[in-house]
Amino acid sequence: MDAVTEKGMPPSAGAGVARLRRRAWPLATTVAFVIIGMAFSLLWAPLVRHHPYWITSGDLWSTYRSAHYVGWGDLGGVYSAGTALVTFPGILLVLAPLAMATGGLGLTEAFPKFVPHPTAWFALGTASLLLCAIALFACDALAERLGLSWARRGVLCVAEAAILWNVAVIWGHPEDAVALGLALYALVLAFDGRWTGAGWLFGAAVATQPLVVLMFPVLLAWAGRGRVVGLAARSAVPAIAILLTPLISRFHDTTHALLDQPNYPNLDHATPWTRLAPVLGGSGHDLAVAAGPGRLVAVILACAVGWWARRWRQRPDLMVWAAALALALRCFTESVLVAFYIWPVLAVGLVVAARAGRARLAAAIVLSIGLTVVAQWRLGELPWWSTITVGLVALLALGVRTADVAAPTETLESSFAERGSAPPRVLAGTAA
Repeated sequence: MDAVTEKGMPPSAGAGVARLRRRAWPLATTVAFVIIGMAFSLLWAPLVRHHPYWITSGDLWSTYRSAHYVGWGDLGGVYSAGTALVTFPGILLVLAPLAMATGGLGLTEAFPKFVPHPTAWFALGTASLLLCAIALFACDALAERLGLSWARRGVLCVAEAAILWNVAVIWGHPEDAVALGLALYALVLAFDGRWTGAGWLFGAAVATQPLVVLMFPVLLAWAGRGRVVGLAARSAVPAIAILLTPLISRFHDTTHALLDQPNYPNLDHATPWTRLAPVLGGSGHDLAVAAGPGRLVAVILACAVGWWARRWRQRPDLMVWAAALALALRCFTESVLVAFYIWPVLAVGLVVAARAGRARLAAAIVLSIGLTVVAQWRLGELPWWSTITVGLVALLALGVRTADVAAPTETLESSFAERGSAPPRVLAGTAA
C-alpha cells in the first residue's frame, strides 16, 4: 500500500495539490484572461463598433498558416510560403497539430484574405491565449523565488495579465510570450543551481523566439566560467535542430528572413535608427528595411551587460534586473519598433520592481500599463520613440536597489509547511 499523508492523500498527490496552490494566482488569472480575451474578440466589434465581424489578429493567422506547412511535412518551406515568417519555427511545431485538426474539420481561417467569422478562431484563439499564459506562470514563479509575499504576487499577476493583453489579444504573438516564459523558467532553475535544465529550457525559448538571446549573456555570467560550454551547447541545440531543414531546403529564403528581418517603418514605428538600416525595397507604406543588422548592436551590448553582471552572481535579484536591462536593449537600438516589442521589458521589469517595495510596484504598474497604451498610438517618430525609451528607462530605475532586501523566507517556509511541501529556494546566491 502506498504511503499516505496525514490527510489520507498519497504524497505525490499532496505535492501536486501544493504546486497548484502555489500557482493559484496565475491559474485564476489565466481563466479570467482567456474568457475576457475571447469575449473581447467575439463581442467588441458587434456590440461596441456595431460591425458584424470578430476581432482577430492577422499576424496570428499568418503564423497559423505556417503551422499548416509544418503539419503537411514541409518544415523546409516555411520561410518561402508567403506568410512573412521571420522568427524561429518552434511555435509552428506547437500549433501544427491544431492546424491539422481544424483544417481536417473544414473550419474557416482568415488567411490570406479577411474572413469576418473564421470558425477556426474558437480553437486557435483559445489555444493562443493559453500559450501566452505561460508567461504569467513564469513571472509568478520568478516572483516566488525573489521572495514576494502571496498578496503582492497576486497584484503582480493581474498587472502582468494587463500588459500581456497587447501581445496576446491585439497582436496575436504567442511565440513571444512562450519564449519569455521558458527563458524566465530557466532563470528560476538557475536559482536552484539546476543548470542542465536551465540550458535546455533556454534552448527551447530561443527555438521559439530568438529575442530572448539578449538574456543569455546574463545567464552565462550567473552560471560561472566552468558551466559556460555545457550551458551554451544545450541552449543552441534546439534552434540548430529546428533550422537545419529550412536552411537545407530553402537556404536563400531562410537566411533572408532570419538575417535581414524585413520590417516596415511606415506601417509600424520608425526610430532614429531607421535611416541607418539597409533598404530592402518598396516605397510608401510598403517600404521595407532590414532590422537584422541593427539587432547585432543589441546583442553586442547585451554581452557587455553580461560581463558587467558577473559581479552580481551572489545577488540573484540584480541578475534578474540585468536580464530586464538586456531585453530593453532591443527597444533602444531597434530600427523599426512594433507596439508589442516593449512587452518583455515590462514583464520582467514589473517582477523586479515588485521586490523593491509597494510604492515602486504601484509606480511600475501605472507606468507599464501607460506604456502599453501609448505604444498603440501614432505620435510621430521622435515623440513616440522618446516616450517609449524614457518610460522603459524609468521602469528599470524603479527596480534598482543598491542594497539587498531581505526576502520573507520565514513567512514562505511557514506557509509551505502548512501545505506539507518544501518551499522553493529564495535568493539562493549559493546556486551560482
